[in-house]
Amino acid sequence: MIARYVEKKNKEIFTIVELFENVKIEFENEVFRGNHAIYTRDDNIIKLTGDVSIESPTRLLTGYELIADIDNNKRILNSANDEGANTLLGAGDYSAFANDSAFSLGMANVTLSYEGEKVGFVADLAYGPRADEWNGGVVNEAYVYWNVNEKVSLMMGRFNSWMGYERISAANNFHYSMSHMFTYSARNWNGLVGQFDLGNDFNFGVAVMNPTDVVTGNTTGDYSIAAGISKGDTGISFASSQERTYIDFKTAVNLGNINVKLNVHNADFGDEGFALGESFTSISAYPQIKSSDNLSWGLRLEYMMIQDSVVGDDLNVLTPTLTANYSVGALTIKPELRLDSGSEDIFFDADGEANGSLTSFTLAAVYSF
Repeated sequence: MIARYVEKKNKEIFTIVELFENVKIEFENEVFRGNHAIYTRDDNIIKLTGDVSIESPTRLLTGYELIADIDNNKRILNSANDEGANTLLGAGDYSAFANDSAFSLGMANVTLSYEGEKVGFVADLAYGPRADEWNGGVVNEAYVYWNVNEKVSLMMGRFNSWMGYERISAANNFHYSMSHMFTYSARNWNGLVGQFDLGNDFNFGVAVMNPTDVVTGNTTGDYSIAAGISKGDTGISFASSQERTYIDFKTAVNLGNINVKLNVHNADFGDEGFALGESFTSISAYPQIKSSDNLSWGLRLEYMMIQDSVVGDDLNVLTPTLTANYSVGALTIKPELRLDSGSEDIFFDADGEANGSLTSFTLAAVYSF
């Protein structure tokens, strides 16, 4: 074994670890094997070469190179029987919070806040697998704010991305599973935000923050900038973070008894790319209708275009998701049917066979008070 480390607060933190000969790595319900492995802490990726295999309760696959992206729950397997790489996206859909089979806990979420005449704070704490996957810790959001006057307010701290319509808490979303846009775009920010009421229902915001998802410190010397303007339900915003750029547009309309939200989002990750490619554009529609006092229906129709994808060509994924919300007091039952359909065979079923589509069903129970 060869290891590199740095010292922080008198503790050794390994940044790179290399293993040789008959390597076996157990991670949750998976086992990775190979002749050589290297782990890099910066991107939380394990790369194995030689006679490699990935084994789980539902599949055993072999090849000569395996890249395990832990943060994004992706496995890329290069096999001598294929011309290129197979991206292993699991037996569930490859969006956040709905990529495991069988029964699973979501999370418990508690928000502490104080709202004064001029100042206040919010501390949003979350615990459970859903929170771990998103934040890697208990703190979801924690910030203070100062209402300077009726037109200007300042906010400083850690907060979730404002882009799109979806949030980490299942109680704040109509659908339980998440869109691909939510899964792969910016998640959290640390920084200073100014919000300005321009009158006539126009609002403007500007922010200076750490790089994307750097929430516990900033050793890069780089910072992000963001700005956005909105009028009523319609808004456009952008953020620039190192090589990454994000542009987001959203609006909402009422068509009789049907409320429809629309979101267009572009994320460009530059040379570093992301788990599925170099950049993506997501177009989503969220029509919802209430059929009774206790029952509502919603459809999320997302079309995602991935440029310079991991399969070598541009990749398109269409994902309709039908969800019902049935309320019994403070309890909401969410049965959900989802179909992911890709332009390439990027999904793997329970037998380990590659497919161009994947159907999943989720039944969620959410209690809020």
